[in-house]
Amino acid sequence: MLFALPAIVLGYWGEQLGGLQSFVAATGTPQYVSYVLLGALYWNFVEGAWSVAYSLHSAMRSGVLESIFVTKLSHLGMILAWSGARLLGTTMHSALAIALLIGLAGWPGGVVIGQIALVLALSLLGSYGLSFILFGLTLRFRDADSLLYTVSNIAPLLGGVFFPIYILPSFMRPFSLAFPFTYGLDALRALWLRGRSILPLPDQLALLGALAVAYLVLGWWSMKHFELLSRRHGLEGF
Repeated sequence: MLFALPAIVLGYWGEQLGGLQSFVAATGTPQYVSYVLLGALYWNFVEGAWSVAYSLHSAMRSGVLESIFVTKLSHLGMILAWSGARLLGTTMHSALAIALLIGLAGWPGGVVIGQIALVLALSLLGSYGLSFILFGLTLRFRDADSLLYTVSNIAPLLGGVFFPIYILPSFMRPFSLAFPFTYGLDALRALWLRGRSILPLPDQLALLGALAVAYLVLGWWSMKHFELLSRRHGLEGF
């Protein structure tokens, strides 16, 4: 709620004053408050999955990483445990915001809920792909936390959490369109708020699935590659 509050307040007054014509033309929905609230909720869950790199960095800083690594728990098990705890906490913390969203935008319906569940599942796959990449980078580079903070600040803007990606500068749009969460969030909004999507929904879901799998494969390879380098050379700077 705090993450989205400034945009929600501005959007509420924009709705009341009728000053959202360009937004309605771009998205197909006048519900800017629900648009931003849904984006913030989606991003909380996405970030909960790939922010496991913060847990790894915390273990490195506290000096317990080596003792964790000598256990029989696999890296995948560590990632699932850390991210699962974060996702559980995010769900509990988001209950009020979800209730508010239902009050503002209504219940999307049984068929749409199934499609929303598919979008969230594909988004989760892409999130874990990104988490594998960040996990490997954190193992390899001592200043990877700077990259983590940069990604966490830039990604919501590229993904269109607060505004449609159409208003991004032209040189930034290719980066946004290479981001699977851009398509996931856009599809989620199109389904729940009955707005328009970047692509026809079947095509967009197929593209989201392809990007999620690509991120997952690339992320797993990257994690194994950086882990091998870290074992050979230790931590180094970029």
